[in-house]
Amino acid sequence: MDCSPKNLLELDCSLRFIGVVRSEIQDRKLMPAFGVPARVEIFPEFAGGLLHLDKHSHFWVLAWLTVKPERDLLQVTPRGAAEGDLHGVFAVRSPARPNPIGLTAARLLRREGLALYFDRLDFLDGTPVVDLKPYFVTRDLIRCANNAVIGRPRDEAALLESLRHQAALALPENHADVDLAVQIVYRYRVVHSNLGEPAEWNVVAPSDRPYLIDALLALTHTRFSRGFSLWAEAAVCLNGERFALPHGPRSFSVGVDDGRA
Repeated sequence: MDCSPKNLLELDCSLRFIGVVRSEIQDRKLMPAFGVPARVEIFPEFAGGLLHLDKHSHFWVLAWLTVKPERDLLQVTPRGAAEGDLHGVFAVRSPARPNPIGLTAARLLRREGLALYFDRLDFLDGTPVVDLKPYFVTRDLIRCANNAVIGRPRDEAALLESLRHQAALALPENHADVDLAVQIVYRYRVVHSNLGEPAEWNVVAPSDRPYLIDALLALTHTRFSRGFSLWAEAAVCLNGERFALPHGPRSFSVGVDDGRA
């Protein structure tokens, strides 16, 4: 392909918005970090593109961020990073970028005609939708991916929300051991890591608790070949810190009043 300036200028770069986001959030400052339940209303002329949508559980939603786009800003301080800790916009998920395209992976809850209801979107009400693409487990799931720490949660409640969100992405089942894994990792990070992600994890879990094992693997980004092992004891060990498992999962309290019963 000829990428000379002349030929690039001749490309058809026009956008065709396929729909619009409908959300309860209209102010960016009020948007929770992981979004809120929302729907995408597809425009009638694109209805044919929804054929066999039900073959997929999750989708990438691409949207055009309309709230004061900062298209000339190339470096920003990410959320949770120290003041002045600049990162290039291509290294973070900031809405400030040359082309203000937002990208969110979300679970499709149901379809009602041209309305698609998603579990969480972090787009404001009225945001134009550029495209929908199915999330492919065989292509999009990258188990060996790594991210260096950019920032840290703003407080303990934000950390707890983040861990619960990560656990729900990995294990949608509402199992007591999934929440138990969240509580254990939360407690470790509050007490030993100043809320942040440790540089590395060494995890030992009981071999007879499959939901606990899966949740800990997801929350610590470990693998059996890298930092994760099993034992016969009724306890979890995180980087040498032992957590004895309780008889009842609700008795292991994280000590944060987050409004959940």
